[in-house]
Amino acid sequence: MKTEKDFDCVKMKNDIQAKIYAETKDMSFEEYKAYLNSGLQDDPFWQSLQKRQN
Repeated sequence: MKTEKDFDCVKMKNDIQAKIYAETKDMSFEEYKAYLNSGLQDDPFWQSLQKRQN
């Protein structure tokens, strides 16, 4: 029996990966590191880990 899905997590993952690739494909290594670090600064989970270290 096949059910109808409202949400496809694999499609969402692939879409996110494609978006990140499109944004970063022409970046140098240094630019890519800065891109990753800028994303971390806004992440609530990362911020909670930083607070625990201090």
